[in-house]
Amino acid sequence: MKTKAILACSTALAVLHGTAALAQQTTGGVETVVVTGSRVITDIQDSPTPVTIVTAEQLQATTPSDLPDGLNKLPVFAGSNVPRLAGNGGGGNSSSGGVPQNVLALRNFGTQRTLVLMDGHRAPPTNADGSVDVDTLPQMLVSRVDVVTGGASAVYGSDAVTGVVNFILDKKFEGLKFDTNAGISTYGDGASLKFGAAAGTDLFGGRAHIEAALRHFQQDLIPAFSRPLGQLVVTQAGNGSAANPFTNLLNTRKPDSPIGGLIQGCLPACPLADNQQFIGTGVLGPFFAGQTSGTGNQNSGGDGGFNKFGTAQSAIRQNELFSRFSYNVDPDTVFYVQGSASESFANGWWFPTKETPTNSSGGVAKGAAPAAGTSNLQASTFYKNNAFLPAAVQAALGNDGTNPAAVQLGALNNPNSIQPSNTFQLGEYVQGTGPNGLVGTRNVNRNLNITAGLDGTVFGNYSWDLFYTHGENRQAVDNLNNSNYQRQFAASDAVLNASGQVVCYATTPAAGAAANAIYGPPPAGVAATPYNNCVPIDPFGPTAISQSAYKYFTGTTFYHMTNILDDVGGSISGTAFEGWGAGPIRFALSAEARWNSFVVNSNASSNSTVDCTGLRICNQNLPLWAQNVINNVSVSNNVWEFAGEVDAPLVKDVPLIQSLSLNLAGRYTDYSTSGAVQTWKIGGDWQVDDSIRFRATTSIDIRAPTLNDLFQPLQQSVTGYTDVLTGPTRTVFVSNQGNPNLVPEVARTYTAGIVLTPDFIPGLTSSLDYYRIKLNNAISNLSGATQTLQIACNNSGGTLPLCALWQRPFPYTNTTVANFPTAIFSENLNASFTEIEGWDFETDYGWEMADIIDGSRGSWTARLLANYQPDNETIQVPGQTPLTWTAAPKGHVTGFLRYELDNWVIGLEDRWIGGFSKRTTAANQNYTNPHVHSVNYLDFDLERNFDVSGGQYTGYFTVQNLTNAQSDIYTTSGSVGLTYPIPFGQDLIGRYFTIGIRASL
Repeated sequence: MKTKAILACSTALAVLHGTAALAQQTTGGVETVVVTGSRVITDIQDSPTPVTIVTAEQLQATTPSDLPDGLNKLPVFAGSNVPRLAGNGGGGNSSSGGVPQNVLALRNFGTQRTLVLMDGHRAPPTNADGSVDVDTLPQMLVSRVDVVTGGASAVYGSDAVTGVVNFILDKKFEGLKFDTNAGISTYGDGASLKFGAAAGTDLFGGRAHIEAALRHFQQDLIPAFSRPLGQLVVTQAGNGSAANPFTNLLNTRKPDSPIGGLIQGCLPACPLADNQQFIGTGVLGPFFAGQTSGTGNQNSGGDGGFNKFGTAQSAIRQNELFSRFSYNVDPDTVFYVQGSASESFANGWWFPTKETPTNSSGGVAKGAAPAAGTSNLQASTFYKNNAFLPAAVQAALGNDGTNPAAVQLGALNNPNSIQPSNTFQLGEYVQGTGPNGLVGTRNVNRNLNITAGLDGTVFGNYSWDLFYTHGENRQAVDNLNNSNYQRQFAASDAVLNASGQVVCYATTPAAGAAANAIYGPPPAGVAATPYNNCVPIDPFGPTAISQSAYKYFTGTTFYHMTNILDDVGGSISGTAFEGWGAGPIRFALSAEARWNSFVVNSNASSNSTVDCTGLRICNQNLPLWAQNVINNVSVSNNVWEFAGEVDAPLVKDVPLIQSLSLNLAGRYTDYSTSGAVQTWKIGGDWQVDDSIRFRATTSIDIRAPTLNDLFQPLQQSVTGYTDVLTGPTRTVFVSNQGNPNLVPEVARTYTAGIVLTPDFIPGLTSSLDYYRIKLNNAISNLSGATQTLQIACNNSGGTLPLCALWQRPFPYTNTTVANFPTAIFSENLNASFTEIEGWDFETDYGWEMADIIDGSRGSWTARLLANYQPDNETIQVPGQTPLTWTAAPKGHVTGFLRYELDNWVIGLEDRWIGGFSKRTTAANQNYTNPHVHSVNYLDFDLERNFDVSGGQYTGYFTVQNLTNAQSDIYTTSGSVGLTYPIPFGQDLIGRYFTIGIRASL
């Protein structure tokens, strides 16, 4: 009854930041209560660390899809990855394979710096960066969520830099309940369906308890063009200079790649066909380039290419299953075992396959013939006598009937393949195959977890626990329609065979003979050419390309990632001294050991490049696959840690000090991969009287590098690169990989706040908390292709550690072309400094109508949460690179208002997200309009409670984004239609209706 009484009290107050969360541990006939954020504090009024509690009921009221969706509407979770919100449809969370997940991030400081717990134990990671998709947790049995908004590494270990999110389960649920609903947007899309159920009962005369839950949720894909801003095709143009400021370019088109294909880069020149587009299959017509924007290959209007089939939000399907069994071994000890399994599926289509002309990669200008030795030959080069071209088009191109082969140049400092004569380049967005002909992502994420443990008390005054968790996450990520450049080269060289059929040249006897002449005859039993099933490409027209040809040169590359966590730990806590004058001194000791493994298996290697054997038009310096692929890796590490905590009352019941206490915590952690580290926390709580309380903490917190940070498998990409030291602009490979020398990030955290519970306004609770986090040795990905880093390295004469991002033949004193880099890297480094600072405000009030108007009925509850974060700043390399800041809203406010009358409930949730400046640094950040306007979203909830045959039912109807508020335009991308152009974390679905019913039987 003690636990239930405290819970009832805290729920009645809606327990704001000033009210600490309660984590229950049931041990037979003895129940102990501790505060989330501490292992020793048992009085919720003594916690120096700010904590917010939100009940499952409150989250479900206005956000019936799932609990995390509702949780992410709170101000402290700005920066989280949420399927409904912008930033997760057109690319998703990079750590999750680019697909929608609910991954929490406190204070917009990174998902990897927020620790997720379930009943006080670390949740196994579901992503490469160690973050957790909280949609995999058993939502039907979650009773509430405790949010600790202060550093907690000394209490819980690594990752608790910005705080902890603790999902508390109802471990004594009895009966049967279900919740089912369906929803659809005001645009008639994004249809969703949810069903969840839970059941629980006591066994063996109350000595044991068993419960189980399941949930299914699905939602349809939402195309970007189905939304108002998606139809505008917005990109950012300009370079940020005063002469060419950044601007939002509407109706963006890529003039080098119309949907039917544009002729350019003829060798020799073809004035009769150059800059003509294919308006039909094999039919040339004039090309209108549109209005230039001051940014190359980015015009407004005209006939250029754009993405008309992109995805605003992926299709989602989720299933979860959970069960728990507990047994009272004796009056003071309980054994439990629980297991869960979940699966999430998502897919989306992002961008068209491209025939990429050389001028998009820094080569020749459109309309000019490429000079010998300068062309970075792409898989969009065609002979002028290509078999799919009508005679009239071949004549206009100046076909001379020859087919000279490309000359290969193999060094990194000259990674080009010279375009042969009697050829031209074609720029095209291939969209004739429809929306399923785009580059896409498909993800299946499966999680299996089992935990067993013992909770108990000993000597009547000490609580203890032991647990073991085994968690496995298996993520399969498919890159759909990934272009294979080698096959694309083969399919682009179309000829007529002896029977007059159009075939790939690579399948002809001449190709086999040419390959033998260059490379020697193939081994016995090996075909003369690997292209016997080659299907020639006809890209000369908006719908000319066939499905069979498209399927030939594209394929599905995939990787399967497995994260395994074995976690064993235990703790003991209790009273060390009872006779202390100000109250008992409590302590806690805990120990934990974890074993992590990380395995990636891929069907494609990033080391693979194009093999030009038997191909006449080819570039052996291109990667085999257009989209990034990764290599295999299998690594592991382990960590052990020991922690202690003491809570000591100092003064009690003297003038101006009703109570004053000090909380101390420390932890020693040793990682097998990155070494030992120590964390600590000091907190103080000063209760002036029943109405005023002050609290403050300071702590050292860490985030240890994940196995992916340390051993990320090699990825290679091709990019245009201007070498500041030696001058040339060339196309180069950039190798991205992990860094085994990383050490933990170290943060210094400060919080200070006041809690008001004035007795002259019964039921009112308010709190205001200040926070500041300084993060040193921040792990960030630094790329040698970044110009500011080049300049910093050059200024140091090559002595900075970051100069390892370039390999050069000679010292930095040599500025000749001969010292062009032989290798360029993108690598994780402990190089950055990041700082955030802000304020959290929370207030809650409840009242009866009769207290205001005699004879009135019904009751009201109101709650307001706000965050103001003026600073989120980063120095990428302290002392070498300029200060930057995050372009994000500084203010967030969420308000709840709820009225209950008899069996009816009406609720409103209002979210205000502040405006912000697009500028992120002082230099070269000129905008035609740098301001992004604020936005306000209003959610509505109507409920009706009724009883049927002893069961309690609730029918509900909710409308999210009631006014269909549209966000301001915001994008930093020059890619047409790759992302939906609104700020990260803002609503892209629009007004959304949900109707459902839940019941407790």
